[in-house]
This record gives sequence, structure tokens and C-alpha cells, in this order.
Amino acid sequence: MKANRAIKNDRAEVGVGTLIVFIAMVLVAAVAAAVLINTSGTLQQRAQATGKEATQEVSSNLKVVNVYGLRANANSDLNAIKINVQLSAGALPMDLEKLIIRYSPGNAAPTNYVFTAGAASNSAFKPTWIRGDATGAAGDSVMVSGDLVELHFTLASTIAERKSIEVSLVPETGTAVAADFTTPATYGSATVITLR
Repeated sequence: MKANRAIKNDRAEVGVGTLIVFIAMVLVAAVAAAVLINTSGTLQQRAQATGKEATQEVSSNLKVVNVYGLRANANSDLNAIKINVQLSAGALPMDLEKLIIRYSPGNAAPTNYVFTAGAASNSAFKPTWIRGDATGAAGDSVMVSGDLVELHFTLASTIAERKSIEVSLVPETGTAVAADFTTPATYGSATVITLR
């Protein structure tokens, strides 16, 4: 009679349920891992782009060496400005055709000076290479490390003594560089005045 007895075993049903739960957990973990990997890849790309832009911002600045004011004669006020600039250490080459000089005398509205290959004027500055190989002509106005360039522009109105002037150089990439100055108490008899 013992041979005819049916053996009842519930263990297999519990094992199948556990297996289904385990497979579901593995699938959820795989989906979560895929989402995390995708997100981290996107964040890495953004971080690299931001780092590259930040490096370019920091390393693309001009350095103002000197600022000079010019007078027509010993009895007149300043009628032109010359700014000597060079690239900061580690800076990328800079095309001066894309540079803007923003000039603001006191409370007056600012004037923007742009590149010209001809003579300096009330609306344009002329670059002259003091040190370097570029000519300053249109198409040959890229400033590289080691160059020293003089940016010359003529003012629409003259500057008297004891005036605060705001000047900023705005490159195509990078941050604007201030070249502000205050004119001296007297010009004396000199026609070239060191302002900064």
C-alpha cells in the first residue's frame, strides 16, 4: 500500500514564485542601471563642454600694458587714445577684426569702436603691431602670443583734465578687459600723456 500513496510536495510552487520575483528585480535593476549610465554620459558631455568654454573664457583675455592720451598741441585737450595690449599667458590667438573697444566718458553714452585697416576715426580703431608679424590689414590682424599691439582711436570730443574715463576691450570670446583711467590734474607741455 505504501507504493500507491501520492507524495505531495509544495516546495516547487514556492521556488517558481521566488524565481519570478528574482527575474523582475534583475530587470528593474537593469533598467535603472541603463538610465543611470545614460544620464551620467549626458552629464559628462555637458561637463566637458562647460570646462572647454570656461578654459576659453579664462585663457582668451587681453592684457592692457599701457594707455596713452594724445594732444594736437601743448594747449589742447586729449583728442586720441592709444592702448598697448598683448595676450595673457596661455591665451588663444585673437582676431582683432572681431574686437570692440567700448569708450564711455563719464556719464555720456558709450561709443563702440570697431576694427579698421585704414586711419583711426571717431568710430574705428586702427591696430599697429609693435612686436609681431601681422600687418594689421584686413585679413592679417590675428594677434598671437608674444605680440604687442597698439590700438589707436580718435575721440569724437576731447578730454579735459581730471576726468574719469571708462574703456573696455570686448573680444569675440573671453571676458571684457577694463582699461579705465583718470586724466591727470594738468597735462603740462607734453603732447603724449601716460594715462595708465
